[in-house]
Amino acid sequence: MVLVLNGVLQDDCPLNTTSLFLQHPVYRDHANQLLSIPTKTVGPIGLLYVRQREMAAVAPHDKNVTIIGSDDATTCIIVVVRHSGSGAVALAHLDGAGTDEAVSAMVTRVQELGIGYPEGRIELQLIGGFRDQKGYSEDLFYNIMRTYTKEE
Repeated sequence: MVLVLNGVLQDDCPLNTTSLFLQHPVYRDHANQLLSIPTKTVGPIGLLYVRQREMAAVAPHDKNVTIIGSDDATTCIIVVVRHSGSGAVALAHLDGAGTDEAVSAMVTRVQELGIGYPEGRIELQLIGGFRDQKGYSEDLFYNIMRTYTKEE
């Protein structure tokens, strides 16, 4: 896939979050904004909860799901893939196991749910991970980015 960050076509994927934030400080600002939003407890009706090492995808007109989410992403990263034309969304809670398979499944499922809708692009959002001493989150970040950029 072609990688565009902040409207700029990238030749290579970022090696780590430090290089991403240095080249595109708007993402650091967005991360800080996300951190400032208070947590909210939601009830089970309409909620599709994705646990660690799980993935789910939904279309925007799904009558049973109004919220898709996960939590507790410490060294893990929550990955959201969205088709801009259809609004179809896939969410995975990745910890490094099965990253390539999850990426492929997410993209495929979002594209399938987008059939019949206007053309759109695949949008990627990453949430979670922190700078742990062993660098697990940074390795996972790079593996996720690398996998998406090689996905066709």
